[in-house]
Formats: sequence, C-alpha cells, structure tokens
Amino acid sequence: MRSEIIDGKAIAEQVCGEIVAEVAKLAVHGVRPTVATVLVGEDGGAEFYRRRIQENTSAVGFGHVSHVLPATASEAEVLDLIADLNGDAGVHGVLVLMPMPAHISQARVFDAIDPIKDLDCVNPANIGHVLLGDHLFAPATPSACLEILDRIGVRLQGKDVTIVNRSNIVGKPLALLCLHRSASVQVVHSFTRDVAAACRRADVLISAAPVMNFIKPNMVKAGAVVLDVTTIRHEGRQVGSLDFAGVCRVASRVTPVPGGVGPVTNVMLLKNALTACVAQTKPTGVPR
Repeated sequence: MRSEIIDGKAIAEQVCGEIVAEVAKLAVHGVRPTVATVLVGEDGGAEFYRRRIQENTSAVGFGHVSHVLPATASEAEVLDLIADLNGDAGVHGVLVLMPMPAHISQARVFDAIDPIKDLDCVNPANIGHVLLGDHLFAPATPSACLEILDRIGVRLQGKDVTIVNRSNIVGKPLALLCLHRSASVQVVHSFTRDVAAACRRADVLISAAPVMNFIKPNMVKAGAVVLDVTTIRHEGRQVGSLDFAGVCRVASRVTPVPGGVGPVTNVMLLKNALTACVAQTKPTGVPR
C-alpha cells in the first residue's frame, strides 16, 4: 500500500477562498473583521508569529492591530489593554502571543479576554463550551485536524481515534471534538503502558508527540488515516513525529510536515476571527 499524501496547503487555500467570499459580504454592510495581537517583550518566535498573523489577515482582507508592550510592562498594564480591546467594537478578535514575561500570570490574562473575542480559545469559559459541545469556535490546531478530515471525506462516527498528546491546546480539546462526533477516543501520553497497541487500534491516528520519528510503521493500522501535528526543527528543516516513509507504506492517507496540518491551523485562526466578527455584528443586521 502507498499512502495518499494529504495536501494541507490546498485545503488551506480552499478555506481562505471561502473566507474571502464571506469578507466581501460583510464589506457590503461596512464591516471588516479585525484582529488585535498583543505582544509583551521581544521574544523572537512570538514576533515572527505576530508578523505571520499580520500577513495572513491582510491576505483575506481582515484588519490587524498590533500592540507591542515592553518586557517591563506590568500585569495591570496588560490587563488594562485587554479590557480596552474587549470594549472596542472595531476589534473582533484578540490574540495574546506567548510566551509572556514570568511576572505576568498567563491564567489571569487568558481569563481577561472576552470569550467572544478569544480566537485561541484559551479563556476557561470557551474551554467549557468545547467540553459541552456548544462552542462558537475551538482551538485552531484541533479545528484544523477536523477540517482536514472533513475535506477528505472521513466521517468519525463509530471510528477508533487515537491522539498522541494530552496538552490543553491540542490533545484535550481534540479528544472532546472527536467525542462530539461519536468517535471512540483514546488519548496516549507518557504514562500510557502500551502506546504502540493504542496506536495500532486507531482508524484515525493523530500524533502531536514532540519527538521526531516517534510513530513507526508497526504502530499504524493498515489503511488508517494519520495526521501529524508535530513541527520540529532538525538540521535546518521542519520534520514531524512520523517515520514518514515507513508510515506511508501502511496508512491510506497521511499529512506531511511541512505542508500538512500547519497551513490549515493558520487559516482556522482566520475562520475563528470571521466567526467572532459575524457573532458580534449579527444584531446590526449582517447576515450569518
């Protein structure tokens, strides 16, 4: 068997095209989805991400407002800025870029973001809505995984899904989203006694293991769909958590790294922003 390589870039372009069409409809009503980013300090990775958000929002016709505070900014200053953005009707989504300086409480910052503007879905209220299944939007990476499965025609109802990750931003919310689609879900982590057996049971295997070549061919069920969420820098290039060539001999469909889940994750953040904008402007008569 030779796997079909899932083209995440093509899926991302398709979603972007749909977003652009919706932005044009909003423009008729004088509405432009706008995202505000908050960066505290000078972390290189966070600054790169800020620029990427600026490029991505511009590409689909969104507005972008950037707020950069010095590393010496107090927690009160950050919370005051978030309060201002919450109250600004011209801002539809707020992203606080990580990491923040150690003297600022991440939990208090996340709790301060208005849930309807919380594009990363980090506010506890939004996490609760994901648990209940009545969420407006969900974290970008788990949403990207489901978007990919939808676009390639994989229905999760009745499927065995194994997720190799238990983080708050990937594994846990992804497990909940799969449960809401009536999948049987197993979450694998560092204390799981037989990781390989758990993976081999999966019709859909989703790995966000932070280890290169972690998923071997003998851990994959023949014909399974395998999504690789991991991105690791190795010898100047991006790699994932799969023994890619080996897994491709067993699985039916596989996402590559780069070009798989990553591009779709980026556009799911934009999709969240569009959803937030429509939810906030709906009372003015803008159609959903």
